Amino acid sequence: MENEQIKKKILGDYKTLLGLKHDSPELVRDKLKLMGEHIGQLSRSTSEGSDIFSDAAHLINSALTTEYATFTEASAEEDKEEALAQLKHKAAEACQLLQLHA
Repeated sequence: MENEQIKKKILGDYKTLLGLKHDSPELVRDKLKLMGEHIGQLSRSTSEGSDIFSDAAHLINSALTTEYATFTEASAEEDKEEALAQLKHKAAEACQLLQLHA
């Protein structure tokens, strides 16, 4: 798959993630997983900037494990919103590393 198509998919997943609310944890997880998979595809399809791809993948993985766990374990709505905001922030950082802008 061409790099630009992969980047569009990552950006599309990110935009969808931004619109998700705290009441759809499965969708949040799925979008993060897709972003991680697409970053992996992008990394394998080019030989340039492997550190950037590695850092972006690390951010998504961290969001998928640490922040997602906090998000799903939170009982108060305010705590869920805070955890979701942190999760979205990590996804935004990954997009910035890849020079993708919503």
